[in-house]
Amino acid sequence: MIDMFKALAEENRLKIVELLSKGSLCVCEIEKKVKLPQNLVSHHLGVLKEAGIIENCRCGKNNYYSLNKNGLHNIIKALNKIGGNNEN
Repeated sequence: MIDMFKALAEENRLKIVELLSKGSLCVCEIEKKVKLPQNLVSHHLGVLKEAGIIENCRCGKNNYYSLNKNGLHNIIKALNKIGGNNEN
């Protein structure tokens, strides 16, 4: 859980998660929307993927990233536990 919250604590990564909440995107599309160079976008995507927040699939030459529903479910469960809400 700590890795997930650390990953989400960075502003650019949170922007990327927000973008991916609307659907899958390739790195080049994410670059344009967050206005960061490709190397930084790739770094942020790596951190988010390692934390279990996003996942990717390769389509031809491009990697498409999307939210990892299981990872998000774990975050929600953790927040509910912290907030005293025991619902799943």
